[in-house]
Amino acid sequence: MSQPIDRPDHNSILESHIRAVQESERVSFHMPGHKGGRGAPAAGRRLLGDAVYSADLSELSGFDYLHGATSALVRAQQHAATLFGADQTWFLVNGATIGNIAAICSVVGDGDALLVARDSHRSVYAGIALSGARPIYLAPARNEALDGLFGISLDELEAALADHQEVRALHVTCPSYYGFTVPLREIVRLAHAHEIPVIVDEAHGSHFVFDDRFPDSALSCGADLVVQSPHKTLGSLTQSSLLHQRGDRVDRARLSANLSMMQSSSPSALLLLSLDLAVDEMRWSGDAQWQAALALSAWVRREIATIEGVRIYGDEIVGSPGIAGYDPTKIVIDVDQLGTTGFAAGRWLREQWKINPEFSDLRRMVFSITLGDTAQSVQVLANAVHALSENRHQFKAHPNLISLWPSALPVERMSPRQAQQAASVALATQQAIGNISAEMIVPYPPGVPLLIAGEEVSNEAVDSMVQLIDAGCRIVGPADPSGKTLRVVQER
Repeated sequence: MSQPIDRPDHNSILESHIRAVQESERVSFHMPGHKGGRGAPAAGRRLLGDAVYSADLSELSGFDYLHGATSALVRAQQHAATLFGADQTWFLVNGATIGNIAAICSVVGDGDALLVARDSHRSVYAGIALSGARPIYLAPARNEALDGLFGISLDELEAALADHQEVRALHVTCPSYYGFTVPLREIVRLAHAHEIPVIVDEAHGSHFVFDDRFPDSALSCGADLVVQSPHKTLGSLTQSSLLHQRGDRVDRARLSANLSMMQSSSPSALLLLSLDLAVDEMRWSGDAQWQAALALSAWVRREIATIEGVRIYGDEIVGSPGIAGYDPTKIVIDVDQLGTTGFAAGRWLREQWKINPEFSDLRRMVFSITLGDTAQSVQVLANAVHALSENRHQFKAHPNLISLWPSALPVERMSPRQAQQAASVALATQQAIGNISAEMIVPYPPGVPLLIAGEEVSNEAVDSMVQLIDAGCRIVGPADPSGKTLRVVQER
C-alpha cells in the first residue's frame, strides 16, 4: 500500500495575499470584532489556535472581496478553472447548496419548465422553489438486483425531451452519494440536441479529473454548469465549494449576479483560503496523491471481498438499471446477508470500533477513501468489517424494507413555491394522507426527498418514512422530525 506524499514548501495565491494583508495593518478598528484574535474567546484560541483568527480577514482589511474581486481572488479562481477544465470558476462559501440554487435560478424563472432527476439533493428543490420553476421529474431507475432506486433512464430522458418542448434546462446528479454515475456524456448530448443547458451536481466528484480510473468528469462530458464540493474529497474546509461554467448556453452575468445576491456578503477568508490551498495542492500533486488513494481503495476492496456475509459493489453493478459507472474510492458494502440493516451495522461500528461510515441505508453502508487515508486507516476498516461479520449473531433480524420506497413518483398538486408560501397546518401523519405537503420529507443522508412541498401525501410515502425512522434513519425537513405530524397546505 502507498504511503502519504509530502507537501511542498510554497505559498498559494491566497496564502501569499493573506500574509501581505496581515503585514499591511498595524491596528484594526474594523470587523471582525475579534481583531486578529485579540478579542476572541480564550477557549476558542486554545482550541483553534491564534493563526485561525489571524487569517479570519474581511475586505475592510484589504482582503480581495469575493463579490467584486479584482486581484488575488481573480487569479485563484482562474487557476481553479484551468485545473478542472472550466471557462470560469466561482468560489462558494455557502456550500454546493448555493451552487445548485444559483445555477437553477440562472436558467429558469417563474413558470419555466425544468427537467430534473427526482433523486436530486434537497438543495435542488430549494432552487426550484426559489426560482418559481415548474419541475418535470425524471423518475430514478428501479434496480431490482440491488433493491434500490438509482440514476435515470436514457430512454425516459429522451421521451421527456420529446414530450416537453417547453423545457428550458436539465439538472442531474452525477455521481450519487453512493459514487454511482449516470451516462452523462449521452445525457448532455441529448439535452444539447434540444438546445437546453445541463447543470450537474458533481458535489461528490471533484476528484474525477485526477485519474483515468475515475468516471469522466462532468465538464469533460460537456456539461454547462457544474457544482462541486472539494471539502468532500480534496481537503478544503466544510462549506467551501466550487461552481464551474463551460460554454455560453448560460448567461454569465445573470449567474454572477445571483451568486452575489445569494452568498454571504461577509465571505469567510478561511473558506476561500482553504479552496485555494486545495486547488494549489491538486495542481502540483493531485495525480500522484489520487494514485495513492486508489491503491488503498483497491487493497481494502480485496480484503473486504473475502469476508463472509458482506458484499462490496464493484464492476458487476455497471450496466445495471441506473448505474453507468462507479467511483472506486466509495466503498459500498451490502450487509443484507448478515440479516441486518446498514443503519444497525453502522451503529455497531461506531459503538464497537469508533468508525463512522459516510452514511447508511436500509441495506448498505458507504465508506469514503480520500487523501486523508493511510495504510493504517484502511486496515482498521478491513478489521472492523471482519469483526462485524463474526458478530452477526448480535443483530436483531430485520425485514428488507427498501422495496417500501414509493413505487411511483408522488402526485404534484401545487408548485413547490406555491406550497411553501401557502398557509399550512400540522396534522397527525395518518390524517395528512391525501393532503398537499407543505414541507420536504428528506431521509438524510443522502438527502433525496420522499416528498416535496406541493406533492400529495400518499400512503406509500408515509409508510416509507415511518419504516425508515424505526430503522434508525434521520429525517430532516419536516417541522416534526419524529414523523408523528406533517405540515400540509391548509384548505381555505
